[in-house]
Amino acid sequence: MQYKLIAIDMDKTLLTDESLLTERSKEAMEAAEKKGAYVVLATGRMAANVRALVEKLGLNLHSPIICGGGSQVVDKDYNLIYSCNIVPDVAKQVLDFCRDNNIYCQIFEGANFIFKKHMPQTDTYVGISGLTPVEDPDIFEREHVDTPKILIIEDEETIKKLQVTLREKFPMLNIGTSRPTFLELNNPDGNKGVALKVLAEKLGLSRDELIAIGDNQIDASMIEYAGLGAAVGNALPEIKDIADYISADNNNEGVTEVIEKFIINEETL
Repeated sequence: MQYKLIAIDMDKTLLTDESLLTERSKEAMEAAEKKGAYVVLATGRMAANVRALVEKLGLNLHSPIICGGGSQVVDKDYNLIYSCNIVPDVAKQVLDFCRDNNIYCQIFEGANFIFKKHMPQTDTYVGISGLTPVEDPDIFEREHVDTPKILIIEDEETIKKLQVTLREKFPMLNIGTSRPTFLELNNPDGNKGVALKVLAEKLGLSRDELIAIGDNQIDASMIEYAGLGAAVGNALPEIKDIADYISADNNNEGVTEVIEKFIINEETL
């Protein structure tokens, strides 16, 4: 078996538009593990949220998980094995920028996400994440900001403009979208590609033994790092451009197609 690990983005990749997991997909993932492959969820979601979602979906996996857009890796029991937070001074500068420009942003501490004032964006994220919302009116006054990532939630056009501005202002950060209205900021060593590299080295695997599949900007680094980079059919054009293989979309079991083709049936490109 050439491919011994597949890293899978969750939202709009593994899960349907309704955040569902099909029975066929579940069976394929569990079959891949039984065959000896690692089936690694690789998501922008934080570990506490992933744990709750995996239980809700009824997934029975025994592989590590890449969380927080690559800022954290946990083992099968959700023990932290890799972490890379944003440099606190830089995180503070980002919060200052958001304050000065009236931009909604969140930081993360354990199972909590923290924001200045409850807004519609807060409810949006609660519905997606299941994490505990914590309102902190003094968040922008914090002298020390220690967080694995900062998430900005605004309308799609605002996010496009902010991404350009923030990439120019903070070249020391990895800045990309996970959804059209979500802009994620991480330490450059806290992206999915670095996390996949760290994990592969811990497991004694080479790049040629890795598959990564996703749909959005924060998936690009792991798609480029893996020996086989795949994009689901609904992926952004820029993600399809760097992929070695394009599968069906997330509503038509694109991830399952890749697992069955390259792990279970052991085909190669």
